[in-house]
Amino acid sequence: MGNNLKGTSKPRIAYLDNMRSLVIIFVITIHAAVTYSGFGGWYYAEGSPEDLSIFGTVFFGLLQSFLQAWTMGILFFISACLAVKALAKRGSSGFIKERLFRLGAPLLLYVFIISPVISFIILGYYPENSFLENYIRFLKSFSWLGATGPLWFVEALLVFCIIYAALKKCFPKSIKVQNTGSRNIIFTILLTAIMAFLIRLVFPVGSSFMNLQFSYFASYIIMFIAGILVGENDLLDRLTGSKNIKWLKWSLIFGLPLWFVIMSFGGALEGQRYFDGGFYWQSFAFALWESLTVIGFSMGLMAFFRKKINVENKFTVLMRDNSFGIYFFHAPVLIIISLLLADLKLQPVLKFTAVLIIASVSSLLCSFLIRKIKPLGKLLK
Repeated sequence: MGNNLKGTSKPRIAYLDNMRSLVIIFVITIHAAVTYSGFGGWYYAEGSPEDLSIFGTVFFGLLQSFLQAWTMGILFFISACLAVKALAKRGSSGFIKERLFRLGAPLLLYVFIISPVISFIILGYYPENSFLENYIRFLKSFSWLGATGPLWFVEALLVFCIIYAALKKCFPKSIKVQNTGSRNIIFTILLTAIMAFLIRLVFPVGSSFMNLQFSYFASYIIMFIAGILVGENDLLDRLTGSKNIKWLKWSLIFGLPLWFVIMSFGGALEGQRYFDGGFYWQSFAFALWESLTVIGFSMGLMAFFRKKINVENKFTVLMRDNSFGIYFFHAPVLIIISLLLADLKLQPVLKFTAVLIIASVSSLLCSFLIRKIKPLGKLLK
């Protein structure tokens, strides 16, 4: 997302920029879907699972599960790949200072400005109090610790980068990796699934601590480490070679039927949530499906983008330059649009589609205009 997610080296890697831009739109997609399905947590929810038709339940369930499984993981991977070059260029102290500015400053801006505006002005929480009274209580109660909203990713990425820089300072020798073949990929998929299954014995899907959902962190950690190893060993071109497009096909051919099997035979249609965590076969099967998706689908998609969408034009540059701005502003934009259209009577899937399109375009416009203000432009590059 802007320099927060992209490297500082030239020339730019167009297909990674284009993938990142697509993923940002998918992030808006997830939050718009939560708004009208009620599956998951978001600032504003208009729909609920009980009110969905069978089609709506399957549509939102598959869409949200699928996007949740890989979108943030691939962002951690891309960020890690590019962090390798940034660290090598700047050194540990320079790298950490740059990350504190590029990641920490926007995070603070969101927590102490955007988040209170959403809660106390847009959504109108505690209307009996003035904004100032609510803001003071917000500070005194330490509610701001969990007020990161979608910028939880920036918070986690900042921590990951600091840990990486510290470890690199203590252990400067890189871990050598040469083999990116199917055996290592399958091993990584299984390792991620086992880690997710074990984590969810303690932190099931849906649980949150300070707005961090640790149930998904197995794939985030693995993908960040994988990005570091790929970057340090200069394996990105090999990993995204045309032959690995096969993983895009396999993750869909095997992954989609597996999702339906887990949901159909695992009790999801009866309202059971065994796949969220616990010592159940459904939990491991769901973790395995997620791991296949985040690793297999992500790698295959990168290979596909490198071969087919490795282009740079006015539109891709516009999206690239505003990707972090879109991410930063999409929460208030999406909430405002959802509230303005609250009285519009449409089927949930149709309303979700309409709001998604409007919110995506509006977030891009918001970012484009606000980035012209120089101080903010530097933060949202």
